[in-house]
Amino acid sequence: MPWHKQFDVDETLEKATEIFWTRGYQATSMRDLLDAMGIQKGSFYNAYGSKHEVYLKALEQYNVATSGRMRETTAGRSGLDALRVFFEAIYEDCISPSGHKGCMVINCALELAHHDREAQAIVKRAIAGTEEALRGFILDGQRSGEIRVGLDADATAKAMMSLIMGMRVYSRSGSDPGAIRTLANQAIHLVTAQQPDTGPAA
Repeated sequence: MPWHKQFDVDETLEKATEIFWTRGYQATSMRDLLDAMGIQKGSFYNAYGSKHEVYLKALEQYNVATSGRMRETTAGRSGLDALRVFFEAIYEDCISPSGHKGCMVINCALELAHHDREAQAIVKRAIAGTEEALRGFILDGQRSGEIRVGLDADATAKAMMSLIMGMRVYSRSGSDPGAIRTLANQAIHLVTAQQPDTGPAA
């Protein structure tokens, strides 16, 4: 008799994502995972293969979901407005009741990516995708005149990404919301601050 799944694979994967996001990979035991997903060991191995495989699927699912939310949040906005709304959304997420969980991708970067090539590939892709979106917002702002043309869009996007990482780590460590707000403000300051007047050329 063929084996039939007795559970919703997408739903159980969401539950796996939640526990990995909250506890991290190493601190989540198989028992923790099975209890959270609400399935038996045999069903788990038939559907997912291993703890590592379901973690990678959960991480990828998280990345797809967060990327989708970023696109929805910024759709139809000017470059500078998109940046402001994007960083405000991250700030609000950081100070929310679930903010202590940080970002699953950044958590993975700190815990696994340096020695797990498959996890590293997902992290790199996620970071590159966010940097590319930030770069696009900056270029849009430059074309509309909201952001100065001389600004290096690539370098600024990377600097903004580092501030996002800082915001997420601060939220996970329980830092004061004021510190997280400072980082969000600095991200916008990167593209709105006027360059100092150096005076006429000699």
